[in-house]
Amino acid sequence: EVADFPPPPYSDRRFPTVGAFEAFVTSKMKGTVPASTIDLFRMKVVAFKAGLDKRNRRLFNNPIGKRMMLERNLIPASTNLIIVPDALLEHWAEQIRRHIKIEVFADSIDGHGCEGVVYIDGVGDISTARFPLNHNSSKPMLSQFELANYLIVLVPFSRIEEQNYMRKRRRNEDVILGTDLSTASRSPLLRLRWFRIIVDEGHELGEHEAASDVTNLINDLASERRWVMSGTPTTGDEDSPDFTAKGLDQLQRLLLFLRHPKYGMSCDGQDPSVKHKRELKKELAKSAWNDDVKIPFLNKIESGREKLYKILHEVMVMHKKEDINLPKPIFKQGEVTIFIPPSVQSTIVDTVHSAGNDTAAYLEAMANLGVSGRRLVSEELRREIELKCKGSARFDLLLSEYLGTDSFQSLVDEKQAQYIVEAVKRERSELNARGGSIPDDSNAPITAATSSNNVACDRRPIKVVVYSQSHSNLLSVAEYIYRSFQAENIAELTEGKIADMAYELGRFRNSYKEGKKCRICGGWNDYNGKKLIGCRRLLMEVCDAEGRTFLIEPERVNRAVGQVEFNKSNNGAVGTPVDMIRLGGAPLSDYRISHKNWQVGDSLCINARGDHPLFQKRWSHNQWAAYGSDRCMELAEKDNFQGRDGFLGPLPDYEERCDSVHVKLNKWQVCGKFHGKNRWYLGPTLEDVDLEKELQDVFILLLDAKLSHGLDLSFVTHLFLLEPIDDAALLEQVTSRA
Repeated sequence: EVADFPPPPYSDRRFPTVGAFEAFVTSKMKGTVPASTIDLFRMKVVAFKAGLDKRNRRLFNNPIGKRMMLERNLIPASTNLIIVPDALLEHWAEQIRRHIKIEVFADSIDGHGCEGVVYIDGVGDISTARFPLNHNSSKPMLSQFELANYLIVLVPFSRIEEQNYMRKRRRNEDVILGTDLSTASRSPLLRLRWFRIIVDEGHELGEHEAASDVTNLINDLASERRWVMSGTPTTGDEDSPDFTAKGLDQLQRLLLFLRHPKYGMSCDGQDPSVKHKRELKKELAKSAWNDDVKIPFLNKIESGREKLYKILHEVMVMHKKEDINLPKPIFKQGEVTIFIPPSVQSTIVDTVHSAGNDTAAYLEAMANLGVSGRRLVSEELRREIELKCKGSARFDLLLSEYLGTDSFQSLVDEKQAQYIVEAVKRERSELNARGGSIPDDSNAPITAATSSNNVACDRRPIKVVVYSQSHSNLLSVAEYIYRSFQAENIAELTEGKIADMAYELGRFRNSYKEGKKCRICGGWNDYNGKKLIGCRRLLMEVCDAEGRTFLIEPERVNRAVGQVEFNKSNNGAVGTPVDMIRLGGAPLSDYRISHKNWQVGDSLCINARGDHPLFQKRWSHNQWAAYGSDRCMELAEKDNFQGRDGFLGPLPDYEERCDSVHVKLNKWQVCGKFHGKNRWYLGPTLEDVDLEKELQDVFILLLDAKLSHGLDLSFVTHLFLLEPIDDAALLEQVTSRA
């Protein structure tokens, strides 16, 4: 571009200084190229001039100078980068929208058009975002120039982890290809000098000595200011003898992110020839921390306490729960009685009486009790048997081994679920006796009923969280809870993507779901932020004894036809009888519940009533003809009815026997695939339907500990902990959420 104004080479008289050349390029290119390009050019000139100055040579060989020059080459921005756990992305976006008047920071004068203020990674501009968030993890990041135009950029941990992985992969490619490591391997996040970096649940930066992918990239980000937000800066079991030492190590790793001049980074003593300089910096900072703070503090020397207090006073702002007047939770220790199954009792008693000192007999008994194979072959167990195979110790040994088995844990899970179900039903019944809930009324108390005196006036909706630090235990308890309540009463925050977690948390908080109802089959399609194109309701293609093929909803299946009924049908049944073993012992009427039970050719008994009140009225043949059903039949016959084409047309007329018709299952797939817009279907789809809200009574949230950090659960009334929490700080944080 510059070559036209005039062409180089340039004489010394034309540009006597580098500054003159910079001013010329800036003036000529203004309005011709993006402002971000001019900024990049200006920074390159700054670095070039600094390199020409001999006085800077010593500075460039100094770690602080190198860091300074690195950050000078970055794009300066007035942007605040907020890094949050995936589960909190929706919460942060909601809080920003609620507490920040975005139009005040927008470029437009009249307040219309609030773009360019807050950017949510994987979603887009908050002014055009729809809640629940339409999060797309595969959506590419904006360039550093685009990010610099925003006031706030919100990024989840998963994106940080992905960017660090890409950085490592590019570094390997750079080494192989010999390209420039300083530019090719950088993430857009690393090319900016942010005004402020805020890390929510930032204790994760110091929790582990071996830094994670998230921690590595966050520590490399350049910024003017750094914040760590955490309710538990130090974590661990307070009863552990090394709790204090580990806590001090965690604080030092947080100082590393905060760029503490002495305990967060090394200032001098660097030998340019030494490899792994970065690791050496960390070791020097850690050594200084140990000498000045950790060792004196652990030895109860006053200087260690004073030094720690001084450091924390410089970098920490602490708010207590008393400052915001949070209610104190009421702790109740739930107790349940679990009876040892008679078969287990017999095995233990018989072994105690007959085994004597026979180690093999004890191992055989333990195998029958369900002790894991790994435990059975361990030398530790064999030594324990030899020590305890006398007297009452035999009984204690066998019983303790059984209490550690999965079979006993399943009994515990069932009892825990039963306790939770009974407590929830009791609380909901008592709430109804008090006149029911007041979800939005200002007269409803916003704090917990902390004593028996004001329990009677607590009219908040019952909202229950079932919390577990064990994913498998939570799923096992959930299985029993689902047997007592409807699926719509329960929300799950156990695993999944950001959009799924935001949807579930929204259901639990607001007691409604959002989605679209299919015009073809009436099926409901949950909206979790992603664009709804085709209906996801399963439909079954069946064929009757007369060879007529048609589609039905799974709810029309009365039962699967077993061998006995099949033999008595006098050739009325078609297909293959269904074995109850396949259903796991469940009755044949449960066949329709899960498609995992279905097989092509199964014999079924269905309700073929055309005007059934529980199902949406089907379109007529004339209506379907207008939407392309003739073309559909051509395609289906061409594929011998083995393809995906079919339509939910009127049911055959079976007259009086319509409530009990025997059919054979041909295939099944979602409604959107049967009615393929790109093949033959010309009628309305989900894209033509408006979103609607459907009220749901959602009062239970299954919460995995890994996804619980930072959640705002202040509206929750009951919290059930499936396991004791030894970490007092974590217990305080978990209980204060509700």
